[in-house]
Amino acid sequence: MLSITKEFLFDAAHTLERRDLSQEENQALYGKCSRFHGHTYRLQITVSGDVGADGMIINFSRLKDLVKAAVVDRYDHAFLNDLEEYEDLPPTAENMVQHIFRVLDPVVAKMAVRLESVVLYETPTSWATMTR
Repeated sequence: MLSITKEFLFDAAHTLERRDLSQEENQALYGKCSRFHGHTYRLQITVSGDVGADGMIINFSRLKDLVKAAVVDRYDHAFLNDLEEYEDLPPTAENMVQHIFRVLDPVVAKMAVRLESVVLYETPTSWATMTR
């Protein structure tokens, strides 16, 4: 299998909280992350497919445009808790990476490539990965 990976950066803020819990319960569950804070997220998207006559699986510029339109433009400089996808779930790296995978999978499939993995770094030493 041949794959390519494109990396993106975006800045966003959130609080880790469950809306069914009190502020004290959220503090006990999520610690300092229950307070408003932000991250510079690093997102890595890996796709696989056949190499075409142009020598590419997909043009990196095309992949960039798809991911920006479907994810990055929505998340960059957003308060993640306000987004519809996190009304019932806290915007943890785990929940975010699952949502991003679900959003991108059909988008890249239209380009005759297969989404293999989504990696989301919340910090340089903390990340979540979803693979096919």
